[in-house]
Amino acid sequence: MKSTLAPIVFFAYNRPDHTRQVLESLSRNKLASESSLFIYIDGPKPDATAETRAAIEAVKKVAAEKQWCKEVHITAAEANKGLIKSNVEGVTKMVNQFGKVIAMEDDGILSPGFLQYMNDALNFYEDNPQVMHVAAFSRPDLKAYDIDEPTYFFYHTTTWGWATWKRAWDKFKLDPMAVREAAKKKGNIKRLNMDNTFEFYWGLKAVAQGKLRSWNAIWHSTVFLNDGLCLYPKKSLVSNIGHDGSGTNCEPDDRFKIDDNALAAEIPVTKIPLQNNEVIRKRYIALHSFKYRFVFIAKHYLRYIFK
Repeated sequence: MKSTLAPIVFFAYNRPDHTRQVLESLSRNKLASESSLFIYIDGPKPDATAETRAAIEAVKKVAAEKQWCKEVHITAAEANKGLIKSNVEGVTKMVNQFGKVIAMEDDGILSPGFLQYMNDALNFYEDNPQVMHVAAFSRPDLKAYDIDEPTYFFYHTTTWGWATWKRAWDKFKLDPMAVREAAKKKGNIKRLNMDNTFEFYWGLKAVAQGKLRSWNAIWHSTVFLNDGLCLYPKKSLVSNIGHDGSGTNCEPDDRFKIDDNALAAEIPVTKIPLQNNEVIRKRYIALHSFKYRFVFIAKHYLRYIFK
């Protein structure tokens, strides 16, 4: 088992205040002084307003204002690549070069134990092909803190502080309709859609049509197609501050913002059963009532597909 630290890739666009808060929290991690950070800042769209262009320039200044980690490499795109292309290209470059990566966006405040957990998990499960994704965010309303083990497996990929290996990411193909067709052939669309609490199957079509900007719809489906597992901490190491109306795919929602003192200081990575946690699965389904699912589908998917 290799013990080298994984590179950190950080994606930003036009939110300088968010970017500063997240990078400050990263710098407080005890492994930050030993880690390499690669910051990717997307460029302006052709019709970007002067305000947006100024915000992107402000993000560049924030990225360069401190030595957030041992090494800091900044890549600023001249033109807008978009959420999907920017993230996919960045992650692909990192795993091809280093074999693994820790990925962050500009909306996740990190616990000081974030990097230790991520690196421990990447090293612990490096040679286990069944484990494809490591998550650092754990929804507080799932109340996972009462499960016996410090970590659990759940089959939903989340991008609010996550990690993977080249062996897993190599299975990712930026072709949502091909992934959708493969999911159809595999069957069990209900499971793909997280027991019908999400609509990834419809979402893949919306991504292909350019109506939904979500590379994670493809990544989640890729993990599903390969019967992969996603590791989660029983107590979150990330607080999401992006549900304030400023993000691309996130509407205002306070459920995912966690007080700093409520984040886990550390999460040990130990051997646990290689299976999805049934307690967490049932709690997740219970949180998504029929009314909630109807509203979610109407807001996030039907408008993309039928407009």
